Amino acid sequence: MSKTVIKYDELLEKIPYKYAIPIVVAKRAEALNDMAKPFVSSPDEYAVSIAFKELQEGYIRIKNEDILKILIPETK
Repeated sequence: MSKTVIKYDELLEKIPYKYAIPIVVAKRAEALNDMAKPFVSSPDEYAVSIAFKELQEGYIRIKNEDILKILIPETK
């Protein structure tokens, strides 16, 4: 069985909010578990692996990135 390789640095280039990535993947995995059709296949067929692969390949994205600006800490 082959393993899905998650390239977190590449994901951060697409979504510059590191705390949003697990949220997006969890929401998509939940949808896949609720019988949503996957856009890609993964060797291990776990919903989380499929969601990460979909995010890496650009099949899923965040609709309103302005909401994510609250995740950036304020620095003084």
